[in-house]
Amino acid sequence: MISFFRKIRQKLLAQNRVTRYLVYALGEILLVTIGILIALQVNNWNEKRKQKLSVDAAINSLIEDLKLDSLQLMEEMASIDKDLERLDGFRIRLSKPNSTVDTLRHIARYEYLPFFDPSNERNRNTIVSLLSTGSIGYFDEEVKKKILKFSTLQLKEIKVMDENVRIFLDIQNSFGEGIGAQSDNSDPWIQSIAITGPLADLYWKNKDDKELLNYMLNTISGKMLMQKIILFSKLRLLEETNEMLDFLQNPKK
Repeated sequence: MISFFRKIRQKLLAQNRVTRYLVYALGEILLVTIGILIALQVNNWNEKRKQKLSVDAAINSLIEDLKLDSLQLMEEMASIDKDLERLDGFRIRLSKPNSTVDTLRHIARYEYLPFFDPSNERNRNTIVSLLSTGSIGYFDEEVKKKILKFSTLQLKEIKVMDENVRIFLDIQNSFGEGIGAQSDNSDPWIQSIAITGPLADLYWKNKDDKELLNYMLNTISGKMLMQKIILFSKLRLLEETNEMLDFLQNPKK
């Protein structure tokens, strides 16, 4: 094709047809320019197509993360509700006028479980990837703002929960106690680690009432407060997660 155009130019020059040569040259430049513009347009179209595929894949991945978060949050909230119900039962019993130290000893030795799940991580792989690679810029402005706002809320609530876990553990550790339930009705896993027999009886017999009161009353109340704050944060996260899911799965037309 290039040699073809060259022959035409050489023929026109040989015939001394300067005017026609200039017209032809301008036409050739115009064709080249149009070709470049078409190539750029095709390239831009390909880039936009790639970006759209990237955005669609990211949205699908984000939806899967949010679905998993929603299920995990409901399971975690159910577990906290169960723990709060148990703790509130202790609070009610210990608040009765006829409650004694023996009541507290029975709760501490056979019923109270100090264990809980302190993890508050969420499935943030897709969001982190979008932010670290800059791919978040491919999204429509409304979607981008929604994702960034949701990410900020996630990080805030995670920080609130983690901080309350830390405060509770610091308070609990300051008493230097480690009390585990020994009830026959407890979970078999708990029973498998409980120390029973004469040594356990001697430990509880010699346990100072004032120390036990100080530890248990503060621990039960502290754990209830921590769990209620975490439950509130998880509830808010669940609502925002479901709202984000609905936004991504049902985009405005």
